[in-house]
Amino acid sequence: MIDSSRAAARPERAARMSRDDRRDAIAAATVPLLVEHGAAVTTRQIAEAAGVAEGTLFRAFADKDELLRAAVVRSLDPQPLVDAILALPGDDLPALVRELAGLLAEAQRAGMRVFAAAHQVLGGRFGPGGGPPGGESRTAGAGAHPPHPGLDARQRSAAALGAAIEERLQPHRDELRVPVSVAAVVVSSFVLAPAVAHLAGGSRLDADQVADLLLHGIAEPTGTDPSP
Repeated sequence: MIDSSRAAARPERAARMSRDDRRDAIAAATVPLLVEHGAAVTTRQIAEAAGVAEGTLFRAFADKDELLRAAVVRSLDPQPLVDAILALPGDDLPALVRELAGLLAEAQRAGMRVFAAAHQVLGGRFGPGGGPPGGESRTAGAGAHPPHPGLDARQRSAAALGAAIEERLQPHRDELRVPVSVAAVVVSSFVLAPAVAHLAGGSRLDADQVADLLLHGIAEPTGTDPSP
């Protein structure tokens, strides 16, 4: 006979995750590991970060290659960065631009580490044309590569980030000498290019330098008295 008091005290088992949700959760847990460990990331580390047994990884994914491809696609999801942009304090325009510069640059560097790790681990198996299968859904099976891997995902991400930057700059529209939409493009373009060190000759500008150049340009203010 079942002890009803013990049965009542027994905690309810958590609802089982669908396979699609499980895949997405594992891919999300893998992204920061790729940033931290690069190509050296192990399935044991991934399993621990995702809170599952190693065997669960291979019930959700056919192999490690498919898992890493899913993680790269997951890293293209702009929503976490969009949320961070919208949460920035910003009553002061210069302070807001500095915060934007730092946030975008770090996100770009993290993204580059993910892609570098994926290329190192997967090589030619990374997808047609050497890019991540960004056109496929997060839950698509292995081998479902679109003709232009990653293009749609990158375009959607760029559009979402641009919209978030524009929304964040909107309260300062009267302080800008260009439309907010133009300012948003300038901020994202200027910040993301030097964030990749090899595109900047092996060096990069820090957030304060980027903000100063965005706000004041590279020329001396007109009307400055040149006399000593």
